[in-house]
Amino acid sequence: MTDIFNHEYFDDFEREHPNIFASKLALLKIAITLDGTRDIGYTVSVGAGTGSYEAALREEGLEVQRIVEPSANLAAESRRRGFNVTKALIQNVAFEDESIDTVFYNGSAFGFIDETTLKTVFRQHYQQLKPTGVLALLDVPPASALGLAVQASFALTGENYVTDVLSQSWYAADTPRKTYWRTAEQYRALLEEAGFSSFAAWQTLRKHLSYHNDAPEQAVEGYQEGSYVALVARK
Repeated sequence: MTDIFNHEYFDDFEREHPNIFASKLALLKIAITLDGTRDIGYTVSVGAGTGSYEAALREEGLEVQRIVEPSANLAAESRRRGFNVTKALIQNVAFEDESIDTVFYNGSAFGFIDETTLKTVFRQHYQQLKPTGVLALLDVPPASALGLAVQASFALTGENYVTDVLSQSWYAADTPRKTYWRTAEQYRALLEEAGFSSFAAWQTLRKHLSYHNDAPEQAVEGYQEGSYVALVARK
C-alpha cells in the first residue's frame, strides 16, 4: 500500500508559516504542562508526523520519550530527528498500566480513528496513564473558521476564494483528509466513558484565516473560538 503522507506537506508549511507553528507549539506546551503547573514526565506522542513539534519541545527542555506514527514516511523523518519511533497504529501498541505520565495527539491524529476503536484507545490510555496523568487532544474543530474552510474545500475545484484564503493557514490542497470531524463535547463524552472526569481546554488561532500567520498568538482558555483547540483530560 502506498504511503500517502509526505513529510514535505508539513515541514514546508511550517517553514513558510512560522507564526502559525509558534502559536500551535505554545498551545501544545500549555496543554501538556497544564499551563506550566506540571512536569510532563514520561511522554508519548501519537501521530507525531515528522516530529517537528517534538523537536521544538525538546529545545525548550520538554522531552518526548516515545513516538507512535503509522506513516512510514513520517516515522522515518521523526527518527531522523533522533526520536524513538514505533511505526504502528496506536491501537496496536501495548504499554504497561500506569507507565505513562503524558500522552498527546497533536494535529487531529484521532480524527482518522473510528468511534468504536477510539473508545477502546481512550480506555487503554486511561489504564496506561499514571495517577494524575494527562491525555491531550489537539484538534481543528469542525465548526471553527479553519474547520469549515477545510471541509468546504473538499467540494470545490479550480481556483476560488475559499481555497486561496485557506492556503494562508492550512497545508497543501492534496494533504490527506481526516475522516472524522468531532466536536469538543463529543470527545469529552468519549473520554468520560473511558473513565476521565477532570478536564481543561485552551485555544489559539482565533483570528480570521488570512491573519493566522501575521504574529504568534497567545493561547487562552476555552474551545469555542479557536481554529486550533486543546482538550485535556487528567486521570
